[in-house]
Amino acid sequence: MANISPSTSGDPIFGEPAPREPVASGNYGFAKPEHADFPPILIIAVTNVCDMACIHCAHPVMKRTPGYKATFMDPAIHTRIVEETRHFKDRLWVFRYAADGESILHPRFLDMVEETKNAGIGPVDLTTNAMALTEEKMRRLLLAPIDVIDVSLDAHTQETYEKIRKRGKFSRVTANLKRLIELRDELRSPTRIMTSIIQQKEALGEVEAFKAFWGPYVDEVLVRGLNTDLGIINASETYFDKDLERWPCPQFWKRVTINHKGEIRFCVEDWFNRGVVGNVMEQSIQEIWKSPIYERFRELHATGRWRDMNLCKPCMDWQHMEWDHGFEKAIAKVMNKG
Repeated sequence: MANISPSTSGDPIFGEPAPREPVASGNYGFAKPEHADFPPILIIAVTNVCDMACIHCAHPVMKRTPGYKATFMDPAIHTRIVEETRHFKDRLWVFRYAADGESILHPRFLDMVEETKNAGIGPVDLTTNAMALTEEKMRRLLLAPIDVIDVSLDAHTQETYEKIRKRGKFSRVTANLKRLIELRDELRSPTRIMTSIIQQKEALGEVEAFKAFWGPYVDEVLVRGLNTDLGIINASETYFDKDLERWPCPQFWKRVTINHKGEIRFCVEDWFNRGVVGNVMEQSIQEIWKSPIYERFRELHATGRWRDMNLCKPCMDWQHMEWDHGFEKAIAKVMNKG
């Protein structure tokens, strides 16, 4: 019998043993020896609240789930994360505010960014839909200064935008992005600004126009693949290759996601927190990262036994998590621009 030990959410992480699968050839493991001691990427979800209902996002599904409760991270949890991370700041690839909701909606979010930057941590990234940006918020972010702001637009035209980003206002968001760029230049802030579009059927005809339009304005334009969020989203048009030989998931060697409760989960797309393995208020990030359960995750993936893990077994989104093309590469590229 397999060890059907549950996560802290009560859901079993491990299932019955499955046949070992071939592992695609590649150089897998920690990019640097010090990454075995502390994750080089932290993804911080300060809230599960969002002001949009995008068609490619699991948030609208999560919000309809019985028991959903709008929650904001207690500042004490954020302080605990920052106080530990500051000891490893020289080895970080990125400290990223993203995941389960729109970070800007947290009433203390600007304080949190300033706390992180005052601790000397960086690069710090905010991924945002930009709807709630105001002049004051822009100014405080740019003066912190936050290192990167990544605005998710996902369309070139208003018609397409409002099909994809439900409840979003195209004119407001694009005006906010342009003002953010202007204010950044006025303040001579070092903040880098990116925008992104997802390759999904509603916007496929606009990707090149999007890149051509925003390229001269921003420091980087990102084109992202469309994920299923562990099967929550119907994303058949992403054209997953069923014959592609699978590689280990890089998350186990590169990053952790910390939700608004301070819980660490092993998968960034785990919207229902079924893979929670600890809480930063009870254990350190380092202790969890170096724990036996994380060692087991790595061993299972390195040996082609990912199907022993209930979340990983049906996953196809690994095809958009290539080892050599992670978000950290985009951050490194944009940070090195003069």
